[in-house]
Amino acid sequence: MEVAIEIEIAEIALIGFGAIDRERVRAALVAELSRLLAEEGIPAGLSSAGAIETLDGGAFRLGPGMRPERIGQQIALALYRGWQ
Repeated sequence: MEVAIEIEIAEIALIGFGAIDRERVRAALVAELSRLLAEEGIPAGLSSAGAIETLDGGAFRLGPGMRPERIGQQIALALYRGWQ
């Protein structure tokens, strides 16, 4: 059975980041979140219909000089885990 969901991320607060290519972070976040949903399935927290106003993805570690693409992947994984 194929399930369609729509996820709209209106805002991402990147607190504590200096000059960073936010568009590259966003693109990587979308790509990784799409991959996780396709490969791992829809988390239980998303199984019921309705809007989620806010989601605290928790914390994750970023290494010095980490590329924006890797940061986006880390954010996507934190969000995915937050839905479970």
